[in-house]
This record gives sequence, C-alpha cells and structure tokens, in this order.
Amino acid sequence: MRRLFPAALLAAVSSAALVLLGVAPAGAAVPLPGLVSTAPVAWTPNIFAGTTTACDQWFGSGGCGDATVYSTAIVDGEVVVAGAFTEACQPGPSSLGHCAAGTEVTRDDIFAYQLGTGIIDPNFAPQLNQGPAYSVVAGPGNTVYVGGAFTTVGGVNHRGLVQLNVTPGTAATDGTVVTAFKGTVSNYVRVMALNGNALYVGGQFTTVDSSKEDGDARLNATTGAVDTTFSMSISATPDPGQALKVEAMAITPNGQELAIGGPFLDVAGQSRPRVALIDTGAGLGTTATLADWAAPILANNCSNEHDSVRGIDFSPDGSYIVVASTGYRSYPYNSASVCDAVARFSATATSTSVAPTWINYSGGDSYYSVQIAGPVIYVGGHNRWDNNECGNNAVCEPNAVLVMGMSAIDANTGLAIPWFQPETERGNGIMSLTTFPAGDYTGSNGGLLMGNNVDTNAGAYHSFNVLFPLAAAAPASPTFGSIPSGMFSQGDIGGHNEGQGGDGIAAMCVDDAGDSSTPGNSVEFSTCDNAPEQNWTVEPNGNIEVNGLCLDTVGEATASGTKLDVNTCSSSATQVWTQGTGNTLLNQAANLCMDDPGATTTDNTQLQIWTCNGGVNQVWPLPGAPAPASLVPSGPLSSQYLQSSSQPACLTNSVSSSTPGAAAELSTCVGGAGQISAIEPDGNIEIQGLCLDTAGESTANYAQAVLNTCGTSATQVWTPGSYDTLVNKASGLCLTTASNANKALLYITSCYNTIAETWRLPTM
Repeated sequence: MRRLFPAALLAAVSSAALVLLGVAPAGAAVPLPGLVSTAPVAWTPNIFAGTTTACDQWFGSGGCGDATVYSTAIVDGEVVVAGAFTEACQPGPSSLGHCAAGTEVTRDDIFAYQLGTGIIDPNFAPQLNQGPAYSVVAGPGNTVYVGGAFTTVGGVNHRGLVQLNVTPGTAATDGTVVTAFKGTVSNYVRVMALNGNALYVGGQFTTVDSSKEDGDARLNATTGAVDTTFSMSISATPDPGQALKVEAMAITPNGQELAIGGPFLDVAGQSRPRVALIDTGAGLGTTATLADWAAPILANNCSNEHDSVRGIDFSPDGSYIVVASTGYRSYPYNSASVCDAVARFSATATSTSVAPTWINYSGGDSYYSVQIAGPVIYVGGHNRWDNNECGNNAVCEPNAVLVMGMSAIDANTGLAIPWFQPETERGNGIMSLTTFPAGDYTGSNGGLLMGNNVDTNAGAYHSFNVLFPLAAAAPASPTFGSIPSGMFSQGDIGGHNEGQGGDGIAAMCVDDAGDSSTPGNSVEFSTCDNAPEQNWTVEPNGNIEVNGLCLDTVGEATASGTKLDVNTCSSSATQVWTQGTGNTLLNQAANLCMDDPGATTTDNTQLQIWTCNGGVNQVWPLPGAPAPASLVPSGPLSSQYLQSSSQPACLTNSVSSSTPGAAAELSTCVGGAGQISAIEPDGNIEIQGLCLDTAGESTANYAQAVLNTCGTSATQVWTPGSYDTLVNKASGLCLTTASNANKALLYITSCYNTIAETWRLPTM
C-alpha cells in the first residue's frame, strides 16, 4: 500500500513529450518508452571483492562487507564502473570461478568494458591509491569524471576528484589523467552531475580548492576551479552522530535546476530538510539561488537515523522529483515521515510546504537508488517488498509486491508494478541504476544498468552487476495497472503507525461491485484488495474496462450527480475518460469529473460525476506503465515464514526442469524460472510447465507436494483460504512448509492458520 497526496499531483509524462526532449546532461536519467526485460544479457563482466586483506583501503571503513558497485557511466561505447572491488572478468563457467579463461584482471575500484560485448578494456586501469570510487559521470571529449575517497591517482595528488580519458584501442591515453582538470576536495566526493562546463559535486567535504564549500560545490569542468557564485553550503544534522554530507544529486534535463539530498537540515542558511532544489542560474559563473521549495515531511526523524535520502532523480520533463530514503520507521512511530520509502514531490511548486504526491513504503528496508525513465521509475535498495506501508520487516499489505531489491514503480500511481520482479539476493542493496538510450550498442533498444554486491541477480549468476535490455523499441499498448485507477489516501497524513499495522486509513479503489459482468452494475468505492473487480484496463480510445464492460454513467446521462456503472462497451462519449489537471478523471460527454460523494471512505459508496473542484475526492491517477505480456498473475509465490537470515523464501522447482514428480521445495527468493509461478484461472499453479500437485494425487494428511504434468485432477487446484492460506481443492488441506530452511519440503496438512501455512501469491 502507498499513500497518494493530491496537492502536488502532475500528469504522467507522455511519450510524445519525451521525444521532444533534448540530450540530457550527464547524470540525468534517460527516458525509455517501456519496461526493460526482467531477463538480463549474458555478457556483462563478473565483478568480485577479491581476496585482498586490505579491505579498508578499497572498500571503505566498513571493511570487506562493503564491496559493491556504486556508479556507472557510458563513455565512447564503454561502461565505466566505479565502486568497491578489486577484480573483474568476463563471464565463464562455474568450474572456472565464473570467469572465462584468461580474462580475470585486477581492477581496484574502477574499470571499463565494451557495451554490447562485455569485453574488459585492457588499458583502462587507472591506479587509485584507495577507495571506494563512489561516482562516475561522462565528461566532454571521451572523458569521465570520477569522485570518491582516493587521494592520489597514478601517484599524483587528486584528492576525491579526477578526470580520466576513455580512449578504447589507444593504449597511450586510455585511463590516463586529464591534467588540465585540477579539482580537489578536503575529503571525498559521493555524487556528481554535469551540465555544459559546470560540474556539480556533492559529498563529505568542507573545502574545494581551498575555498570554504560544505557538502556541495560547482566547479569549472575544464579546469576544476571552484565557482564561488554557487555557494550552497549545507549545515545542521538531526543527529550529532551523523556526518554532514550530500548523498544524492540530480539535475534537470535543461540544467537549470539541481536537487541535492542527504542528512542535512539547512542549505545556504535556510531550512531545507534533507532535500533542496537549487536554481543554477545561467550556469558557470552566474549566481545560483535556493529555490522557494521545501517538504516539511522530510524534517521528521526516522527511528534509525543514519544517512536519510540516498537517491534522488528528476523526471524527464523536470516537473517532479523522486527520492529514495533509509531510516527504518518513523520516530515517534505515529508521525508522518519518508522512512525506508520512495516518494514523489512536485518540483514546480513554489512553496516551503510541499506535500508528497505519493509515498511507497518497503516496511522496514532501505532504498538507495532511483532512476526515472518516463512512465516507469526504477528503484533499488535492500528492500524485500514494495507497497508495504504497515509492514515491519514483514509483509503486511494485501497488495504488497515481493521485489528483493529491484523494483519498477508506476510514476503516476506510485504503485510497484507486480509483473516486474527480476529479484536479487539483496545483499547490501542496489546502489547504482543507470538508464541508456537505443543505439548505444548494435541492436540495442536501450536498457538499464544495475549495480549491487551479490552474485545472484534475476535468478542467475551475474556478480555485482547486470544489464536489463529493453526488448522492444515501442511502448506496450494499451497500458494496464493493478488497482491504480482509484487509489488515494483521505485526510491527515500524520496518523500512520507502522508498528501497529497501519493507521486505519485504508486505500480505496474503484470497484465493479460484486465482480459482476452484468451491464448496469454499479461502480463503487471499496477498500483495495487486489480483487479482479478492481483491476481496470485503460484503452487507447479512453475507455476504462473491467470484466469486459466499460466505465459509464447510469443511462448515459451527463448531469452533475449522475451515478456511475459499467455497461456494454460502445461508441458513447460517456464511456470516454481522460486524465485531467491534478489527476482528475474527466468524462468527455459531460465535461465533469469522477467524484467520491462527500469524500467518504465508506465501502460500497457508489461513485458519480460532479463539477471539477480539485478536491481530494476527485483524484484518480491512471497507470502510466506498460502492460504485462499476459494478464495471468505470474511471479514468486512466497512464504510468510521468513528464513533465519530474514530473507523471504519462495515455492521452488527443486530441479528447475520439466520432469514430472519434482519435489516442490522452499528456497530463498532470488528469481529465475524455477521460482516463477503462474496462477491460472482454473486454480492451477504452474512452474516451468508443471503444476503444483500432491504425490500420487494423494489427499491424505502430510501428503508431499510435488510438480506434475498439468491435468484435470482436483489435487492440482488451489484456492486462497482465510489468513492467506492456500487450500487444496481435493483434500481441503493447506499447503504447509516443513521449515523455513532452504530445500524444505512442502506438504498438505490440516489448516491451523499458522505462519508455515501462510503464503503470498503473485498478483496482477
């Protein structure tokens, strides 16, 4: 579940608008026309922490456990990778340590590989003296700026910042320092953005080129000289134990506005808790000004205050930002906050009281990275779930989505897209997300680069990094969303109490009452529960469909106060709806807005059309994300019974094959074909062409669960029961796991509503 706040709502970016945008500055997200594939390419290099004992030297103060990929940039057909690691190789067989023979190289915290082949650049091997390298940004003339915790490069002083040549095939210059650039900071650079000849840097430092600059600065991108007209020092932290720093940075496509995030409370002497927007002026050498923008909700503390906002990005049109944050839960627990959450805010508002458009909570796990790619927002972190507001290190909400670190969120509704679940082992979390456009390598339609510190990503061995390609150049049509077309939160945002299972303000959805396919059935407002009657398809012609019927007005009337129903789809203009200002939903025949009478949150309230007034009861964001390949719910089927490592465990094909009789087991959720369950309309649960069954089609208590050839046996029919149980139709017994350990066998047993019998099915 997440909350939707109408005060800052903006319409989703249209595909046509994206086409009109120019080339984005370095560090700005690249829009994509559709969802990337959940199946990564096979050729990305494998990256390793290595066997070095000097962990603090390369991985930071956290030691060997902090090995990871922090940032990537594409320069002259190569991917430059920065992070905390010491080795890389081209992918190979497990018998050779997952390295192709003869390809393993030592690369301390930075290396480059050819985009499209994965071949490691043999000459790009700059010698940093320590790490991590936190940020890389493509520079002019086939160069890359590198920010990090190093103090020398190639034995020459370059504290925290350096510019390198990227010239694949030219050994004499590849990986060498651009000597004209002499920028230096007093400690380390964490994030950067480039626009023209202005290089913006953020991190933990107090001086730049001996000039007093706290946490952020603007440099001449050619010389590295500090630009004192910027002058946006950060100050004040909510916790004296926290270091003052800028952890996140983004720039608009036109370079006119910069966003910074971190554990600060003030910027340039004014209150700007954790996020500030800065008008950059005309760029280098012109006075920058602090935007009249602040979000008071970000001032509220989290119960585990450590580094606050870790990711931030602008939409492709610059109209809104999305932040990714850490912090566990609110403190005090009944206060409103953006803790362990992703939130969208208007960037065009002129106010120091900007409210979030929506917030998506993980339920106690940190988010570290965010990349807005048009209608879809890619988010990475240490999170097990999205849409999980009331969760507390456990799944809670009925529409929660198991994501295991990697998720895609509909930019307009704020909901995680349930058919995008590539999954990872999580580890420390996904630190790096980078989109790139079509044509960056031969045959590419664009895609997404992702970096973390685990070796199982999307169900296969891909150590520390993967590339998810965009399979098709054109967006899917029509769009489709799972219960997004009527979701909003009513009233005060300050009452939620995650520790007590929510705040009593349930998200409400547009509902085809009783899941009826009878024309004339009423359209009501009901608590969101992921039921089929709440899953609406948005057609290109403006029709909004459910159960083969179209959203309409009763009797096709156009008077204010006319109730809504579903009717046989026709050419009537009363069945045509368009997204209006503030995410209103405008009926084209009546020129009136869909309305919740009296702004009620009472179940079974019939909706109506009414004069548009901008009220909270007229906010109905439509999905902007592409449709799934199939309307059959497909994804991990997970147990509520967490493993001892606190990892969720999933129903797994024990041998990952199509051989009948394979044991159904419980294993850590990491994705891959052996854990993708299709929930068929007839009640079958299918994995890799086999259906969940009992051994010998037994109905006896403690009969083992297996995967068999799909047939008509009632032992292959499973229905959701009370308390999230999964009931076998033939026996009336519940699917149960023997334990929460890997390879634990599954059985059918009497239903006692225990945690071992509690399951979460993939949803559409």
